[in-house]
Amino acid sequence: MRLLLVRHGATAHNQENRFTGQTDVDLSSLGYRQAKAVGERLAVEPLDVIVASDLQRTRATAQMIAHYHTLSVQEDANLREMALGEWEGLAYTEVVTRDATRLHRWQTDSANYAPPGGEKATQVRDRVVQTLAYWQEQQPGGTIVWVTHGGVIDVLLCHLLGMDLNRRHQFHLENASITELDLNQKYAVLIRLNETTHLREITGTF
Repeated sequence: MRLLLVRHGATAHNQENRFTGQTDVDLSSLGYRQAKAVGERLAVEPLDVIVASDLQRTRATAQMIAHYHTLSVQEDANLREMALGEWEGLAYTEVVTRDATRLHRWQTDSANYAPPGGEKATQVRDRVVQTLAYWQEQQPGGTIVWVTHGGVIDVLLCHLLGMDLNRRHQFHLENASITELDLNQKYAVLIRLNETTHLREITGTF
């Protein structure tokens, strides 16, 4: 199976450096332009399935991709972003001020520690791996697009590449970027990471 991982387009929360998690925010105007660009980039790709998390920022990005294919967007809540509990909606600086100790612990050991009311990285991994197993069974030789979130992509990359989950922050993933994995071997092969060539002409405010 060939797996294309697309991070959703930008939101106002991204610009404001806010923790979003599973809060259901829409794309910003910039995000819609980015989504259109990634849709155009993938228009030439032979796709078999497009799957998105059930949050509107991923659904909207996925619809831009589906526009160029005779495919509907299938939604899967397992592809939601990591839940960040009480921190959702807060700016990073606010969390630093209010909850510095727990923030540091989460940043250094998110595999074993969750924000108050949120998820551990291991919990995200477990639900994402469940969805991966399903699609590997359904489309073993197919090309699947997942339109999802940065936290989901970096956790999945760590899992498939045999890395400690606490190294997930070492992956830089831009909004509307493309990451590709070949899962046809006994091990995952990373083909491309954070491709953003289609975004070079995208400028403007959120």
